[in-house]
Amino acid sequence: MNETKETKQDESEFKSRCYGIIVIKSENSNFNADFTGNPRRLPDENGTIYATDKALKYAIRKYWVDNSQNVFVWKTFRKDNGKYLPYTLEERYKNMKEKLEKETPLEVFAECIDTKLFGITFAMQSATEGESKNISLTGPVQISYGVNKYVENIIFSNDILSPYATDSGDKSSTIGNENKAKEIYYVYDFVVNPSNILNHYEDNPEVQEKMMLRVGDIDSLKDALKNAVTNLNTASKVGSENMLTLFITMNEGSKVQIPTLKSLVRITKNSGNPTIDFTSVVKTLNNYGEKSMELYYDNTLIDVKGCDQIDNKHQSNNKY
Repeated sequence: MNETKETKQDESEFKSRCYGIIVIKSENSNFNADFTGNPRRLPDENGTIYATDKALKYAIRKYWVDNSQNVFVWKTFRKDNGKYLPYTLEERYKNMKEKLEKETPLEVFAECIDTKLFGITFAMQSATEGESKNISLTGPVQISYGVNKYVENIIFSNDILSPYATDSGDKSSTIGNENKAKEIYYVYDFVVNPSNILNHYEDNPEVQEKMMLRVGDIDSLKDALKNAVTNLNTASKVGSENMLTLFITMNEGSKVQIPTLKSLVRITKNSGNPTIDFTSVVKTLNNYGEKSMELYYDNTLIDVKGCDQIDNKHQSNNKY
């Protein structure tokens, strides 16, 4: 019989600034729709398809939820007179406070991986406790918009026939539609700055201690960055998958700031697998001091060019 072993997280402090790139493929899929139901477009001459940081953060949060980690910013429901209604902010806080057996918002946020990494603005007048709770935490992890770096920006629409009539007594079924992108490669930048919390709360040792970034937090982040989008299984997002993650860790104490890298990524496809060209990325990184680089990708789905100087290559996105 197989036994599941619980992995103990490394609680030591993580101090290094990190940078990286995530590539998400979306084929016959709609990873991030606007309010019209279409994949989002930039207001440029090509109508370049893009996705917000919120879309990727949603996928990351869902991955953590599915892996039984504490997540605060997540829609949950309560039953009220036979209906399921979403929790209010106060109800969510109270629910997590009781679950985690904590006394203050700060203690709750320190136990939730999403608020610890992404931060949170929390403003609530507690009617039950008779006090105002206002807290703003800037998380160490910041994620850019994801921009399509593949030459195509094609969107198509499918008509969908519903088995139900429009109104009672109608003989015709309703017709809807769904909009999807043909083949898109979103490229995201991300930054990890462990000093974000510490600098903003240098006079508050309680915040510094509770919100300190730890090695185990970074391990959870890496795991999600590699797998979160593939983990999504909604109808609109089937076909959206993690393709590649580049994780750059600067030497501890380094103050070097690396510019955004997604503009340097080139993605082409002739026949067979697409090719992601990192030549300009690696050339640029050579100008920014000592660092370690980890590259994760599935070599059965993509080819990567220009990554010979990256020693730590894992040719499978999924850790399993």
